[in-house]
Order: sequence, then C-alpha cells, then structure tokens
Amino acid sequence: MMSTETSLKTVVSEPRSLGVKVLAADEFSVQSLMKLGLTEYEARIYVVLTKMGPRNASEISFLGKVPRPKTYGAIRGLESKGLLRIVPGKPERYMAVSPNDVLVPLVDKLNKETGECVQVVENLAMAFESSKYVYTEKPYERYDLWSVRGRDKVYKRIQDMIGEAKVNVCFTTTANGLVRIYKAHSEVLEKAADRGAKVKVMAPVNQTNASVARELGEVIEVRNVSVPIMHFASADSAEIIFIEDIPDDTNVNAGQDVATWTNDPLLVKSHEKIFEQTWSTLQPKEAAKAKAR
Repeated sequence: MMSTETSLKTVVSEPRSLGVKVLAADEFSVQSLMKLGLTEYEARIYVVLTKMGPRNASEISFLGKVPRPKTYGAIRGLESKGLLRIVPGKPERYMAVSPNDVLVPLVDKLNKETGECVQVVENLAMAFESSKYVYTEKPYERYDLWSVRGRDKVYKRIQDMIGEAKVNVCFTTTANGLVRIYKAHSEVLEKAADRGAKVKVMAPVNQTNASVARELGEVIEVRNVSVPIMHFASADSAEIIFIEDIPDDTNVNAGQDVATWTNDPLLVKSHEKIFEQTWSTLQPKEAAKAKAR
C-alpha cells in the first residue's frame, strides 16, 4: 500500500513534469514569437495558453516558468497586443486569442519587409559590382553632396537638373511615381527631349497608370519594369539625385520626401550603368501594354 508521503510526492511531481514537457517541446516556438516582437515571458505565457487552454495566473506562472512578479506584467503586455483575453471569475483566468487572427498578419508583414530588404541588398550588390568598373581621373577631387528634404524642394531640384539637360535624362520611380512625374515634370521632360536629350523613364506600369505611361511615351521613352531599381534621376551623366518617396502616393503638392543630390562622377556613372543594363532587358513598347490582372 502506498504511503501518504509517497502519494503526496506523486501528486506534486505530475504537473511539474507536464509543464517541463510542454516547454521543452515549444522552446523553438518561444524564440520564434520573440522575433515577432513578444518578450520572452509574453511568448512563454502565450505558448502555454495556446497549448493548454485558459489558465489562471498561478498556473501560467508555474507552467510557463515565468516568475510570479513578472506574470501580470506579461499578461497585460499580451492583452495590449491583442493576443490574450480575460475570462471573468474567481480566480480570474486568461485565454489566448487565435494565432490566425493576430500572428498570421504579423508574419505576412514580416515576409513582405524581408522581401523588400532582399531587393535593397541585391540593388546594393549590383551597384557595388558596377562601381569596380568606373574610373575617375581625379580620385582625390572633392565633389558636392547635398541633402534635400520635402517633396516641393526635391521636385525643384529635379526640375533644375532636367531643365539644363542636353544629352540624357535617366529616371527610375514607382507606379505612383510615374503619375507624379507626369503631373510635375512632363513639360520639362518634353522640352529636354526637344533639345535632343535622350529621356528615359523606367517604372512599373499597371492598369492605374497605363494611360499616363502612354501619354508620356508620345514624347519620351517609357519602359515597364516589374521591380524598379533604387529611385533616382540623373542628367547629362553629370549629376544624380536619389529619392525616398514619403509617402509613395500620386500627390505632387505634399510629401516629406528625402533626397540626396551629388555630382560625384563615380556615383553618377555607376548608377547610370545599372540603369542602362536594366533598360536593355525591357521591351521598348511595354509601357503601352499594361496587362489586365
């Protein structure tokens, strides 16, 4: 017959064993949730609640191996993130919100941001490789580098660049950026083309901006690129301005765009080389053929 002491040890050890087993199986889940912005204690509690259902604070602390003084703070953090709901009662209990409702959108956002980072890295790698083939006879000469802030000031700088261009203009932008180019720069681009400058614009063309692309294509060259290289405008292989569109909309009268202008020939020629390499792979009349999706 089992003694009272032996029976007590058995009762105490079973939930502890269960808690350790759950956590041992989900340590990877805890680390993954931390990458989505949860603290370690929030992640541990969320794993316990999703695996074991509604629990009170004492059970959460024990099963999640979360110090009791830290448990309520982590619970409040999960509640503010929309990952936990309170079940009224005595004692109060807590239940997890479905990962499909909260975590899946976070993962989708992370995947999108990761894809954008990959594109930036690939563009930088291409720029780095291209820079190896650019030679300047005055390696120690100082060149200008300006920071320009505000869409109105950025567009004024671009207008000045294009207004003086006589040889070539290269422009890369987004789908919305193509509409902004049409609204803000079509006249000065047409005048540059009339002076004999080769004006080339590269941007994604879709159903929304197809008509704009066709109208611009009447006076300058427009080609459709699915994923544009970094956004910039260059003129006469003598100056270039790199542009971050904030926000990337179709409004030309307001925006907190940030840009960097320089006349450093190393930067100008290396990026024009990237532009021409990409340009040569695109179909000349693709701009007028936005495909229905």
